Amino acid sequence: MEQEQQSKKRSYALPITLLLLVFSLTGNVFLYSQSLQGEQNNKYDKGIAIIGSATKASAYYQAVLDIAGALLDGKDTDAGAVIRDASGVNEFLQQSHSFDESKYDSDQVFDYIIDVINSLQYINEQDGTLTEAEAGYLKSLKDVYASQLAILEQFQFEAAKSRSGSIQIGAGIGWLDIAKQLEQSINEHSSMKYPAQ
Repeated sequence: MEQEQQSKKRSYALPITLLLLVFSLTGNVFLYSQSLQGEQNNKYDKGIAIIGSATKASAYYQAVLDIAGALLDGKDTDAGAVIRDASGVNEFLQQSHSFDESKYDSDQVFDYIIDVINSLQYINEQDGTLTEAEAGYLKSLKDVYASQLAILEQFQFEAAKSRSGSIQIGAGIGWLDIAKQLEQSINEHSSMKYPAQ
C-alpha cells in the first residue's frame, strides 16, 4: 500500500516538472522575442532619425547651390533661408559617429556652415555687379557643394518607405562610408569663406 502511494507521488511529480519546464521555456522565448522586438524598434526609430537628418542635409546643400547660382546670375536672394536645414549636416555626421564612438568635432562643421552662410549673405548685400573675387568664390562654392551633395545623394533615402529599410539604416548598414566621405570633404574645405581671411 505504501509503495502504491509512492508510485502515485512519482507519477504526479514528472508531469508537474515537465509542465513547469514548458512554462519556463515559453516564458524565456517570450521575453527573448520581446527583447528582439525592442531592439528592432530602437533601430527603426534611429533609422528614421538618420534618414530625416540626411534629407535635411540634402535640402541644405541644394538650397546653397540654388542661392549661389542665383547670385552668379545677378539675382537677389534670401541667403539666410538656408539656415533652417543646415543642422541636418551636423546631425547626420554626429549620428554616424555614434556607431564607432570616434571623436566628432561638431564645432568645425558648424563653423564651416556658418562661414558659407555668412559669405553668401555678405555677397548678397553688396551693391552692383559681382566682383571677380565674388564670382570666383561662388563658382568654387558651387563646385564643392555639388560634390558634397553628390556624396550625400548616394544615401538610400527610399529606405524610409519600409520598416526593414529603416531598421537597416538604424543598424548602420549602407551609409557610414557616405558620412565618412562627406566629413572628409568638409574637413578639406573648412576654410571656405568670403572674403578669404
